[in-house]
Amino acid sequence: MRLHRLMFGAVLGVSLGCGGGSVEPAGDSGGAPLGEFECRVGADCNNDTCNRVSDAVCYEIRGAYCGSDEDCAGIDGESGGGGAGGGGAGPPIICELPHFTCPPLQRLSTCVRGCETDADCPSTLACAPDHRCRARSCAAEADCPKNHVCDTTSACARTACSSDADCEGFCVLGRCEEKPGMCFLN
Repeated sequence: MRLHRLMFGAVLGVSLGCGGGSVEPAGDSGGAPLGEFECRVGADCNNDTCNRVSDAVCYEIRGAYCGSDEDCAGIDGESGGGGAGGGGAGPPIICELPHFTCPPLQRLSTCVRGCETDADCPSTLACAPDHRCRARSCAAEADCPKNHVCDTTSACARTACSSDADCEGFCVLGRCEEKPGMCFLN
């Protein structure tokens, strides 16, 4: 029952915090009209919030709230050494804050099943040794997916932009994204 109330409250918060209907592009975006709850900049939302969603990683929730991987030890057959080093079948259990677009809506870190291979992550990210989806490594721009550049740390980073015309998709909060952003009540 409490989970239902939390989920309803979070959904209500999203609904109250976002603009409704189709929104014309803000400023000089050079793109198509946005749908309900979609955004490019904070001003596209009633509450001045806009969040990127292209790299959202939705992990499988496996347990209670946590502060570190060690808090997840023993969950779902994991044994000793914390979630990242457990011996259960499949990817290990880690402590992670789920992306706000992943159900159920929540704001606290939770024990989740981490990634084991790059296939467990969005196509723009790679599975790191700590079983979290992170930026792909690169030696040249050709090593990176669309809307990315190879930065000075040899990692694929979102391309900077000032309008949709600079991207293969949308310019959201000054970075190229495949999808428009989403309004959210912080």
